[in-house]
Amino acid sequence: MGSILIVYYSRTGTTRLVAEKLAGLLEADLEEIAERKQRRGLLGFLSGCRDALLSRRSDLAAVPATQGRQTLVVGTPVWAGGPTPAVRAYLGAADLEGKRVCAFCTFDGGEGKTLAKLAALVPGGLVETLALKKPAKDADLDAKLADFAERIRGA
Repeated sequence: MGSILIVYYSRTGTTRLVAEKLAGLLEADLEEIAERKQRRGLLGFLSGCRDALLSRRSDLAAVPATQGRQTLVVGTPVWAGGPTPAVRAYLGAADLEGKRVCAFCTFDGGEGKTLAKLAALVPGGLVETLALKKPAKDADLDAKLADFAERIRGA
């Protein structure tokens, strides 16, 4: 078990792609946040946006443990200008005491206030953040992730 854990939620695979690349750069452990509720298809997308807009929290299948970790990196797509209900639920349930918490978000439209909303859910706020627009199509993605990884290591 490493000192860095990356946890992420991804409905379409975009945030998963970023989390996997970042885990490779940081030699970090990687865990997906899984909801009990299905978010597939148009209805899943719409219910997710509604829940995000209302700042609801999902019922999680499990809460990835943070014991023995010094740094936690949280990844979320942007839904309705904020983090997903699954990530809200995770941050509400995880043991963040004494952890350095960093975060990244992925989006197609706009970041909204996602990182600020995440920071408000973390005691002491976020140490480092990164917002990535359309990361799968970003020619500079690897350089941005390398810079983020260095900032996480140096935090």
